[in-house]
Amino acid sequence: MTDLIFTGGPILTADGGRPEAEAIAVRDGIITAVGDRDEVVARRTSATEVVDLGGAALLPGFVEAHGHPTQMALALAPPSVDVRPFAIQDGAAVLRTIADTAAAAQPGVPLLFYGIDVLLQPGLELPTADVLDRLAPRNPVVVVANSGHAAYGNHAALAAAGLARDTPDPPGASFVRDDSGDLTGEVLEAAAIQRLGGPAVETIAKNLPANLAWAFRQHAAAGTTTVSELAYSAGQQHLLSAAGPDALVRLRAYEMATLDLARDPARRSGPWPADTDLFGQIGMKIWADGSPWQGNIKTTFGYLDTDATRRMGLEPHHHGGANWTADQLRELAVSFVGQGFQVACHVHGDGAVDDVLDAYEAALAAHPGDWRLRLEHAGAMRPDQFQRAAKLGVTVSLFIEHLHYWGDVLLDDLFGPDHGGHWMAAQSALDAGLRVSFHNDGTVTPPSPLGNIATAVTRTARGSGRVLAPSQRVTVDAAVRAQTIDAAWQLHLDRHVGSLAEGKAADLVILAGNPHDTDPSAIRDIPVQATYLNGRRTHG
Repeated sequence: MTDLIFTGGPILTADGGRPEAEAIAVRDGIITAVGDRDEVVARRTSATEVVDLGGAALLPGFVEAHGHPTQMALALAPPSVDVRPFAIQDGAAVLRTIADTAAAAQPGVPLLFYGIDVLLQPGLELPTADVLDRLAPRNPVVVVANSGHAAYGNHAALAAAGLARDTPDPPGASFVRDDSGDLTGEVLEAAAIQRLGGPAVETIAKNLPANLAWAFRQHAAAGTTTVSELAYSAGQQHLLSAAGPDALVRLRAYEMATLDLARDPARRSGPWPADTDLFGQIGMKIWADGSPWQGNIKTTFGYLDTDATRRMGLEPHHHGGANWTADQLRELAVSFVGQGFQVACHVHGDGAVDDVLDAYEAALAAHPGDWRLRLEHAGAMRPDQFQRAAKLGVTVSLFIEHLHYWGDVLLDDLFGPDHGGHWMAAQSALDAGLRVSFHNDGTVTPPSPLGNIATAVTRTARGSGRVLAPSQRVTVDAAVRAQTIDAAWQLHLDRHVGSLAEGKAADLVILAGNPHDTDPSAIRDIPVQATYLNGRRTHG
């Protein structure tokens, strides 16, 4: 019996064998027919629901290849306070929000504010412990940068986290100190941020199940059906698991890497999740360097000397560094692949890309196979590096919305037209033969696969309207693939999702307009009318 039939609008399958169709049929959450309207509608029974698209476009459900739903749940939903530039436009308003929230809070309760950005919020300076003491004298306060690679705490927050002058830096992270050796309140990278934010997160975690449901709804409303979790911790499965009658997304998790996990001789990945499983861990996540907005990415070229870089605390011609040595990266990659995990490595600077590719080459030499080892974000990656990645069988997920939100910053404040203009060189990646995905990185930019597609096609900076490196623009078809079948391939799910074909899951999104027939600058504004996971409507 056929449960659902969709017809009455363009059906874009992302399937090379049949890129367009007039109708599809679904039974028990699986696509049973893709083809001409008459032949598909002939499967209709009295119990079949026929969905008339009314001219709307039907596509495969979007795939978020690099997501952070738990971070969204902890950092953006109440009682956390969203102070990202998408919510608050200038630095003075950010400081007022911190002060007003602290004044209204019960004394002693830890407070978490997420999303400051000195590059997009004019007048904002990086907050020190002393500044935050004045804004919030009665509460431990932690303010996390929108990049997710830095955080700032007042002295009460430092004390609540047990951080003192002699506290050693965790591996791959640091507690920033002044010239006299005292903590400034700034911390860099995941392990240090987790330590500083621990007390606040414990308070917020009481709402985690409800907050996770909120985060999943954000993805479903954007047309996304599959989400990766790139900061998974062992023990979260009972919270992250999407299994059940009300699941909004399917999840694939990557656990945060440590040297201890890499050096555990008994550690193995366990059975690879079945394609039909709605939750499963498939990989490990490494952070090779930091964020361009924090100045801690490893580049072969220097930052510009501008007002913006001075506000970031960078010296003229600054070069960032890496979180791990080349030998440590190699050990992590070789060990985790040997344990049976796919590896995804955060990397932005071209200098760090070389280190990661060296590590991946060693891992693949020691453990050959179709691992689809991943480079995450890859902002400054060069054409020759894309070519080397392709030869190794390594794939890339691009944070393409950097160009939309930070395009002017890249050009004018940080790197100039040569390096900033060629940021996220998507066409070079495709020219090298890579299958790429685009992503929104959880909390850093709002979930918007259509926004990613629009940015990849136009490469237009939101503020000035300038186009960054026009030769790096991609076609609408390539951009759609990067949000559907190629993203699913990166997650080893392409046999089950990512395109509309017989035998695949009925993961679908209905859009009010066809991206191929829409002015590229307007693609991001196409309304999402409905989203389906396994043939069950999750939005709209």
